[in-house]
Amino acid sequence: MGLLTNPSISQKAKYCRKLVRYNTAICLTLYLLGVGFFCALPDANFNSGTYFSENALLPGLVNSELEMETVNLVKSLSSELQRERENYPKGMPYPWLLAKMRRFGLETHTHNFTLNYPFGGGKRFKGENVYGILRAPRIASTEAIVISVPYRPPETVHTDVSAGVPLMLAFADFARRKKYWAKDIIFLVTEQEQLGMQAWLEAYHGGDEGRILDSGLLRARAGSIQAALNLEVQSLDISHINLKIEGLNGQLPNLDLHNLVQKLSSKNGIIAGYKQSSSSPKRSFRYQDKLLNLLSMVFSQASGVPTGNHGLFHKYGIEALTLEAVKRERTQQQQFQEVGSMLRIIEGISRSLNNLLERFHQSFFFYLLVSNDRFVSIGDYMPSLALMAGALLIKAFIHYLSLYYTGDNDETEKSEETDAVETKQKAGNIDIGYFSVGIVLLVAHTIGALVVLLPQSKTVSHYLHEAELSTQFGLFSLFVAVLVVALTLPAFCSLSGINGEALHVAVLLELGTVLLAVGMLNFSLGFSLSVLLVPFIILIRPAASRGAMFLSRLCCLLINPLVVLYCVLLALTWYLFPELAFKPMLNKALTATMDALTFSVVDSMIYGNWLFDMVSLIFVPCWVLLWVLLFPKTATNDRQTVGR
Repeated sequence: MGLLTNPSISQKAKYCRKLVRYNTAICLTLYLLGVGFFCALPDANFNSGTYFSENALLPGLVNSELEMETVNLVKSLSSELQRERENYPKGMPYPWLLAKMRRFGLETHTHNFTLNYPFGGGKRFKGENVYGILRAPRIASTEAIVISVPYRPPETVHTDVSAGVPLMLAFADFARRKKYWAKDIIFLVTEQEQLGMQAWLEAYHGGDEGRILDSGLLRARAGSIQAALNLEVQSLDISHINLKIEGLNGQLPNLDLHNLVQKLSSKNGIIAGYKQSSSSPKRSFRYQDKLLNLLSMVFSQASGVPTGNHGLFHKYGIEALTLEAVKRERTQQQQFQEVGSMLRIIEGISRSLNNLLERFHQSFFFYLLVSNDRFVSIGDYMPSLALMAGALLIKAFIHYLSLYYTGDNDETEKSEETDAVETKQKAGNIDIGYFSVGIVLLVAHTIGALVVLLPQSKTVSHYLHEAELSTQFGLFSLFVAVLVVALTLPAFCSLSGINGEALHVAVLLELGTVLLAVGMLNFSLGFSLSVLLVPFIILIRPAASRGAMFLSRLCCLLINPLVVLYCVLLALTWYLFPELAFKPMLNKALTATMDALTFSVVDSMIYGNWLFDMVSLIFVPCWVLLWVLLFPKTATNDRQTVGR
């Protein structure tokens, strides 16, 4: 009787019942605190000013050695290129590029690649890159820098950025005459946008053969690539520079590289900044502008899609960013004062990178930009995600406590001895059917694996082609079919009683852990998923009254991955096309959803974007499990049967 009347047992039971009773309010409070903490990040007390951590980058800020001769060469090359482009309306002027690179003393080569498109009946697309290597005169080819330009033919639907080619070639001629280079410089012109860059990087680093993208072979290599600079110059008449930093799977370049470009641009009289949209400096001190800039970066980074060719370097541990030189608005007469400034910026970046004795490591790799000169580090923004994802972990703990304690209102009327006896008896009666719970977990994750594997199946691809279905509609129909199967799953493997409660704890633990893990790699994605999913998951109550059960099922349907994607794209469609009527807007959002699914599958197969795989393998199974929990068995002896 000593154990049963121990006051500590009764006191613990009292606090546990309080937690069980108010678990929803506690978890929602944590979620709101997380959102509020993020909204406080634009305040100067929660962010820091940018600074250089690597002093070796500073020599690039010294006086430039560029002369007017190089600026005139840019204008001459630009005129020649425009004439050549007229003769190659659909492709790259390879003879002209090869001749110019050889003339400037570069070791020049071409690189061929082939894309075996996984859909559409086995179509093949071929491309060719051109690159030249300037060997370092002071040291063996152990390290290298890449300066790249994506080439777009005149008939492309994308913005013309061919002006970057004469800038790059003129700088190559300037660099050839200097003897202080300690790293090889690779001048690269890529075709087919990011596809050409991906193929070149795979070939440079020895990519796998037999994949969808046949990267081919390189005839020559330089040293280990330390950093890369991608140029997207719309015109030699430059208004401002937009810095693109988001890479594959949300990776970012080292903050020192961003600060270096920012400093050099300011020194040379060109306005530059992240998402710079005008020639006037972004120096707003209003809280709303800082918050919008922060959210803009979150939305861009969350998709995991690179904003330029630079983003493909990051997965190889190479720091890179893109300088998008935006064309000046139409004027009566073109001005080319910024050509020299742009060349000096490229020179300064190259000389700073040339002075590095080791890879970037001192500054931040995980950060969010509040403005051009202020940032939030990982230590400052992670608490917001930890509060939201932690709400699920705490809910799992409280739900586990509910197996032993109830949240009834009459616990104050019970004696301490009665509390202790009931707690001991309830703990002794718990008999979880781990086999049954494990089977449901296995089935749900098998459905997730099916979502990943079916689009990669050659049989499925061949069937869609033979049925004369478009790739977008075929893949969308495939995912809808899997969703229908998942909706019928409760009829075959539903749980009830203690097994359902144990499964609920497992789902909450998995979701909370995954959100934290994703946030460590790509905070923007983890934060976006937490904002969208956590409140609905908190409100889901499998064992509840009829009205609460209806609300739980509605919440579960709203967080279905397909529904979430459609709602997000519907909101974007409404924002971008406010003039559309309601029905055309719904149809346009549906088309955008099918396109987004197709692009995510293709990006996963070609570039290694893990957004589609992660959602399919983690969040789809978790949604299936939550759906199963909302349809428990109703027989009176279910608990005993499943427990066995």
